[in-house]
Amino acid sequence: MQLDNIIKKFQSQNILLLQGPVGPFFYSLSKKLKEQDCKVYKINFNGGDFLFYPFNALTYRKSFEAFPEFLEKIIKKYAIECIILFNDCRPIHKISLDLAKILQIPCYVFEEGYIRPDFITFEKSGVNAYSKIPKSKNFYLQYKEQTAFPIKKVQHSFRNMAWFSFLYWFASFCLSQYFNNALHHRSLSPKEMFPWFLSLFRKWLYIWSEKNNNALILASKKKYFVAILQVHNDTQIKNHFSGRRIENFIKNTIKSFAKNSKPKHFLVIKHHPMDRGYRNYKNFIKRQTKKYNITHRVIYIHDSHLPTLLHNALGCIVINSTTGLSALLHNCPTKVCGNAFYDIDELTFQESLDKFWKATKKYKINLQLYKKFRSYLIDNTQINGSFYGKLSN
Repeated sequence: MQLDNIIKKFQSQNILLLQGPVGPFFYSLSKKLKEQDCKVYKINFNGGDFLFYPFNALTYRKSFEAFPEFLEKIIKKYAIECIILFNDCRPIHKISLDLAKILQIPCYVFEEGYIRPDFITFEKSGVNAYSKIPKSKNFYLQYKEQTAFPIKKVQHSFRNMAWFSFLYWFASFCLSQYFNNALHHRSLSPKEMFPWFLSLFRKWLYIWSEKNNNALILASKKKYFVAILQVHNDTQIKNHFSGRRIENFIKNTIKSFAKNSKPKHFLVIKHHPMDRGYRNYKNFIKRQTKKYNITHRVIYIHDSHLPTLLHNALGCIVINSTTGLSALLHNCPTKVCGNAFYDIDELTFQESLDKFWKATKKYKINLQLYKKFRSYLIDNTQINGSFYGKLSN
């Protein structure tokens, strides 16, 4: 999909924007909507929201409990016809989605791209496990591709995101006396500076300390499984995974691997790069592996080339990360342990994790199904673009 074409569908509507991604994306979006004769309203909840959307915005400072009444008044006062937000699992957004459903007002949700790095997600009603996309493999096998535009590459996305994140946090901290920062889904405390510096230090440390492990993995094609960790406070973990904690995923994966895998295989546990400064599971993993006497068969890494890691793996285990889609792209059998929109028969392994370890040699991803599924996502849920970077010419 292309953003300009989507915006045209909202022509002349009264639109309410809630929280967007860090950075100026929602401010730019409002300008494009106004070019389509839309009346655009915005609610800010903290100094970061204010920094990137400083003009013609409403402010909410009260409690979670008082927000539904406030929001309903805004909706009625301005005759809101549509709500647009980023991430459907933030507490303030879950309240908004519930109220909008009662009032029968359509909501559209932005999210990081299902297919990265050149796409962002945009769906009606919900994303990820709340997505309304079909779950039937037969639907996709019969689907005909519609994409007729060249897909452009995104430039400078990560660098800009890091800078926008810092500015968002800094503004939220500096303006905290004017807002209720407790409404945010993550901490806006000044203590957040420490993990950022720690992350930078650890990045350089791991380049040196994990050199031998990465070399071993590269030399062990089709001899290992890879378990993908997500950010410890990822809303997808809290809302769409029964274990609700990364530690439970690690514990269950190691236990299952120890009891059911072949002794010649080993397990690579891949840390999330955005969580580098916040969590280190080294000691926790060591305790779990000692229980089953498999410490020598489990490798914990932080920085490794993910496409190569997936391409050479026997299989991939995820909670509900979109890395699962990347694994499918590399024809790597994938087991989903949480709720994920792509957990579909013949795309992902549908039996238990215990059976996964010995089934991957014979298990085959339906590549035709994957191709059709990917085409459907690009045609109906993915916008070629970025919240943080520009498209190449």
